[in-house]
Parts: sequence; structure tokens; C-alpha cells
Amino acid sequence: MKSTKTKPLTIEQIRQLVAEKQEENKKKLLARASKKITPDQGLYIKYRLKCVGCSSIDIAQETGCTKQAVSNVLSGKAHSQRIERVVAAKLGYPSWNEMVQTLREMAA
Repeated sequence: MKSTKTKPLTIEQIRQLVAEKQEENKKKLLARASKKITPDQGLYIKYRLKCVGCSSIDIAQETGCTKQAVSNVLSGKAHSQRIERVVAAKLGYPSWNEMVQTLREMAA
């Protein structure tokens, strides 16, 4: 067998690889954290729901969950795909993540 030798990486190449890996990790963390909302964002979502004539009780009845479960999702304490999907739809967003990202952009 032939032995193949590879050239050692330069400092600049190492820095570039590290930067790429950090960016990749940052995107993964953002994807995982994208569903999380702050209490302030939750209050804003509740306000928007009230503006469109929808209450936590309405969402609870529609999803078959308790009002407390809806409250926990809207305060950022819990996650429920069912509740999140209904809330996003009521507010005209294609998904919960899109809604949360829009809220973050508004705050920035």
C-alpha cells in the first residue's frame, strides 16, 4: 500500500474550519431554541389573540387541552405542537417557529 501524506493545515485554514463549525452549531442551537418564547412575547401573543377575538379557552376547546396547558405554552413554560399550531394559525402564521422568529425580529 501507498502511504499518502497530507499537508498540515495552515493557521488560516484552521480558523476557517473553526468558524464554519461555530456557525453550524449556532444554527443548530437556534433551530432548537426557535420555539422558546419569553414571557413578554407570550403577553404580546395573548394580546394579538384577543385582538382577533380568540381566548385561551377557545384554543383549549379547539385543541382538547386545558386552559392551563394553553397558558403554559403562551407563557413559554411548556410546548405543545397542537396548541402552538392552532395559535399560529389564528394569528395568520404558517407555523409557530415563523411567528416566534417574527417576534424576535420585531424586538431587535
